[in-house]
Amino acid sequence: MGKPKRGRIKLREETLRIGLLLKITAVAVTVFVGVYFLYTIEYSPFALLYSFLFLYFLTKILKSEKIENNFDKTLNVMIFTFLLTLLLYLLHRLAITRLAGTGNEVLVDYSFPYAFGVLVLSYIFPPLPSVILTILISLGILGITGSVFVSLYALLLGFGAIYGVLHYGKMRRGTIYRTAFVILYPTSFLFLLLYKIAEISPREILNYLASSTINVLELSIIASFLIPIIEYLFSVISPLRLIELANTNQDIFKKMALEAPGTFHHSLMVATLAERAADAIGANSLLAKTGALYHDIGKLKMPQYYIENQVNLPNPHENKTPTLSAIIIINHVKEGVEMGREMGLPQEIIDFIAQHHGTTLVRYFYAKAKEMGGEVDETTFRYPGPKPQTKETAVVMLCDSAEAAVKSLKEPNEETIRSTVNSIFRSLLDDGQFDEAPITMRELRIVKSEIIKSLTAIHHKRVEYPREGKNGSKPPEENKNKQKTPS
Repeated sequence: MGKPKRGRIKLREETLRIGLLLKITAVAVTVFVGVYFLYTIEYSPFALLYSFLFLYFLTKILKSEKIENNFDKTLNVMIFTFLLTLLLYLLHRLAITRLAGTGNEVLVDYSFPYAFGVLVLSYIFPPLPSVILTILISLGILGITGSVFVSLYALLLGFGAIYGVLHYGKMRRGTIYRTAFVILYPTSFLFLLLYKIAEISPREILNYLASSTINVLELSIIASFLIPIIEYLFSVISPLRLIELANTNQDIFKKMALEAPGTFHHSLMVATLAERAADAIGANSLLAKTGALYHDIGKLKMPQYYIENQVNLPNPHENKTPTLSAIIIINHVKEGVEMGREMGLPQEIIDFIAQHHGTTLVRYFYAKAKEMGGEVDETTFRYPGPKPQTKETAVVMLCDSAEAAVKSLKEPNEETIRSTVNSIFRSLLDDGQFDEAPITMRELRIVKSEIIKSLTAIHHKRVEYPREGKNGSKPPEENKNKQKTPS
């Protein structure tokens, strides 16, 4: 059995250590802020409210945290949004000062949407990078303004933005606006209102209301425009983009349904299996589902050469050598990658096309070539790879192989399905196909278990109608008024 690369194991261990360290740091910052407020601010209701909101947002964020695998893209986007936030704040400060004068500090400092970068980052990536960005922005604002309260205001809104994305979900188009107006608007106004409640005046209340309104309006607009820009600049993919790609009404899927119906149905099945299995191990289920829908698009080039599309058609492999047949089968990966690039698919989706077979062996034609005698080069019958590099591509590989194998069973039932999936799992594992993916044995077993459950549910037994009805009448399926078959 192939052994996992030591570098991958070490990277996983370092990732977990970094995640734990950052969580401890975040909790320490929270405790410090709470203690600072309670012992240094005269107006204790303000301190208590701030501490409560801060602790509430942070608890919800840390509770849902998942470690991000792609550090490079995350770090690049984090640096970009951090610098952009500080740059736009300086421009905002200059513009408001010129328009409203130097005497209106509330409008200058509290109307800027400090959380727009955090909102965008948390929308695309898991929460932890956004927590770090929030702390960095608050420290940067502290350095520019010299005001602890402006810095704390930015910190609170940042955590509120992350909580909003977690609460409303990344799959909804209205998440940005709901977060801005339902969570950040009242949070911003309460912060400003309670900050100087002892010396409040009607004019100041209007100023606070105006600052909060400008804040959330600017945040909504900037965040909405920034997400597609970041997707393009850094080749990242947001949940909304994945939802668009997973729409089966697109031309590529309509073409597949007409020209390669068996492949289309197989892709739908694999997508269903992959979504459930990925969700069970905390991986990106939407990415797994979308990647599974596209993983076999290369078969559109020569659909008749794949068994699932050979309904009432002669098998073209019968007059081909095993070597040529293997080359044709293997080539669907290369064709799929080229098609994906021509379509402008994100690299994350193209990776599923390239990696879903890894470097596995086309066993049927390899065995057929060996039966014919002579020397057989095994590498000719292996896919070019690479092996799966992420949890999601590893999940799709297992789902793809399992679904195809179970479909070939004459009488699929729970026992035969379990045996087949176990055999597929062991074969891929022994072949070292999961060695380069950051997935543990425990997670692989969970994926295997979910696949068995799903396939067993799909291939459940159905009620068998009697071949002849009462008084010699025709079977129900042949009656003029047909009954629906129980499912």
